[in-house]
Amino acid sequence: MPQRRAMPQRRAMPPARPMIAHSAGSPCPRATAEASDTGTINGRSNGQRGSAVAEFVMVSALLIAVFIGVLQLALALHVRNTLMDAAASGARYGTLADRGPTDGVQRTRELISGALNGGFAGDVQAQSVEIGGRPGLVITVRAKIPLIGMIQGFGEFVVHGESVRYG
Repeated sequence: MPQRRAMPQRRAMPPARPMIAHSAGSPCPRATAEASDTGTINGRSNGQRGSAVAEFVMVSALLIAVFIGVLQLALALHVRNTLMDAAASGARYGTLADRGPTDGVQRTRELISGALNGGFAGDVQAQSVEIGGRPGLVITVRAKIPLIGMIQGFGEFVVHGESVRYG
């Protein structure tokens, strides 16, 4: 008579988790049961609850600081470029046939005051020079670097504008 193989024994099913009655607004029974069995809720341990809020605040603060830094750099470059353009325009104006260095300085101050805060036009100087054997004019503007907005702060920009008198 052929021998019969023994059938593998089935494992016993684990006992069902207890169902906890809940009212509206309380956590669902499954999450409550998981929390009581393993100490976690949805994969996070109880010690990490609320950490997403703290991480959001830290990352947001860092991003805001970077954004403000880039914005401040853009403002400082705008001021520098405006000062350079005003110095060059003032030098060209001062080398016209019926104008002189003081006219160039005055024109530079007007341009700076019109485009920026008037405080940036405080130190404007003119110097008559010779450029390539021809008479010319160099306008020099010194202004503080804006620290916060248009408030003048640390360091300073020194820009020059040159022009040659023709005719």
